[in-house]
Amino acid sequence: MPGWGTGSFENEDAQSFLGALNTKEPSELKNVLAHAVEASDYLNSFESCVVIAAAEVVASAKGRPPETVPPQVAEFVEKIDGEPSVEMNELARQAVEKVRVNSELKDLWLEADGLNEWSAALRDLEQRLRG
Repeated sequence: MPGWGTGSFENEDAQSFLGALNTKEPSELKNVLAHAVEASDYLNSFESCVVIAAAEVVASAKGRPPETVPPQVAEFVEKIDGEPSVEMNELARQAVEKVRVNSELKDLWLEADGLNEWSAALRDLEQRLRG
């Protein structure tokens, strides 16, 4: 199993990302998302988990957070000024779609028989990014 749950922050890679979030700038989140979108190859599990966590930060900053917001995300959103740009929001949406469709993480959830639940969680995130 790729994590202890299908939620965006229910894996070690996302937890590591959260642990370092207070040292990051919004431009670093944008770089993570842009790299995922621009990568022509298959995203590995680590990259995928970080992309999902970064996209949750974007969704939270635009007022569409997950049901449970980790304190690190809430603190980061408080320190940034205003909503994310349209470009950053679109990068987040595209990056999440790429993870959902073509990534090692997707394959791991398929093998673990959790693909439907995981895919539903990502579709929810994509919807919050659209809204």
